[in-house]
Amino acid sequence: MKILVVGAGVAGLSATISLARRGHEVTTIDRGEGAVGASIIVGHGAVYALQELGVLDDVLQVAKKIEAGEPSWWTYVYNARGEKMSIPAPNLPTSGLPSMVFLYRPYLSDILVDKAREHGAEIRFGTAWNGEIDGYDLVIGADGLHSSVRQRFFPDAGEPVYTGAMSFRTMLEGAPGHWLSGLHFAQGGMGSVTTLLPDGLFYLAVGHGMERRRVEPDEARGLVRQVLQRYVDQSSTMFAEVAERIDDTAEPIVAPYEWIWVDQPWHRGNVVLVGDAIHATTPNIGAAGGMAIEDGVVLAQELERAGDLESGLRAYEERRLERTKLVVDASVEVMLRQQRVPREPQIEAQIRANAIEKLAEPY
Repeated sequence: MKILVVGAGVAGLSATISLARRGHEVTTIDRGEGAVGASIIVGHGAVYALQELGVLDDVLQVAKKIEAGEPSWWTYVYNARGEKMSIPAPNLPTSGLPSMVFLYRPYLSDILVDKAREHGAEIRFGTAWNGEIDGYDLVIGADGLHSSVRQRFFPDAGEPVYTGAMSFRTMLEGAPGHWLSGLHFAQGGMGSVTTLLPDGLFYLAVGHGMERRRVEPDEARGLVRQVLQRYVDQSSTMFAEVAERIDDTAEPIVAPYEWIWVDQPWHRGNVVLVGDAIHATTPNIGAAGGMAIEDGVVLAQELERAGDLESGLRAYEERRLERTKLVVDASVEVMLRQQRVPREPQIEAQIRANAIEKLAEPY
């Protein structure tokens, strides 16, 4: 088939690789100039999807990983002083591939783009979709939360829902080895996530309840420091050190915590949606990126098995429905609970653990 993929994020590139390696003629376009972002988590079943794509070995060269059998990353939960808290842990497989990998999102994008081109796909950045679908046997809308393909072909799908909080994500270089990776709770706030990545890269994500609006860089830095001050006031030495790094050179990536769920069908004629275009969610169980990667793999598998395009698209939707809905629902529930006062970390952890146990099953 001659296929157009609109969007070169992880969903679009996963679909591109999966289809190109099966002999399809795939062109992938993206209006951006390349990947932007901070750290991405790929966990559980989605790690096997990376293996299916033929990129896992390359990913592991530049990623932090949690091996099967090691304690779940989600059990690394700390109070403001850096003391580990006892919370419910998911029951996960003790053998097999790593349960989770963490890496700088542009690194993952580069790996996926190289693999797609290796299989003969054409990748064009800086190219916006003009709305045309003529001349293609299949058009895949992988253009994210604010998908133009969804708006054009699924006008009744609804709009993203704002959760009431903004995300501030920052990458710092030269981080010392004693900085902690995990979830952090402080009285009076939503909490934060940190990950110490290879080569001294340090990922910091904080949330702040506020109206949905544009936040300029100076204000963003000030808001990050304001959140970190809660930890400092509760005797955190690590966050005192991190706060010193949030100077005028820091460049927080600001985005609203939003989500969308699009009811099926996810295809109309020869147009189909994947990834955040249909099931974008908040990062509270660390599975949104993994679901996008799995979508591309499953779509190609079902198209290969089916006798016709319509049957393949229906099979893709059926296979993805329960798993992606679980991720959206659990993520949003935890996000909304994080904005309550007082926080209930035990309940949040149990919701997360229940979902992660399901995601450890094959996709």
